[in-house]
Amino acid sequence: MRQVQQMTQVLNKILTKVLNIKNQEVQLDTFTYLNQELLNVLGFDLEELLKVESEEQLLSFLKQSSLNFENLNIFADILFEVADHNFEKSEEHTHSLQLFSKSLFIYQFLEKSENIYSIDRNLKISKIKDVLS
Repeated sequence: MRQVQQMTQVLNKILTKVLNIKNQEVQLDTFTYLNQELLNVLGFDLEELLKVESEEQLLSFLKQSSLNFENLNIFADILFEVADHNFEKSEEHTHSLQLFSKSLFIYQFLEKSENIYSIDRNLKISKIKDVLS
């Protein structure tokens, strides 16, 4: 239980940093920051996550990374915010689309698995679908 709480705190810290970067328009590369934090804290990088394409792979990934559904939701929020922050930058557009797609995949997985309705999550799903279409 303590490890889950620590993981939640770490992911919230990363999300807060990403939101601060986004809100302050700091010229910090959020992809690099996120990748470095994932490697330091969780032991995997974005490329490993982007390879996850099925629910079975996601469940296996959850076991390996010791994330739970609550942490996975925060993680999807991080991906969403990083993608949203970098979407308009031409050099980061493709990477943003990949992160939007992966966050959509995770949100939809959570919708189905948790059986809990979240207005915030549904708004993000709608926004991602608009961006990807």
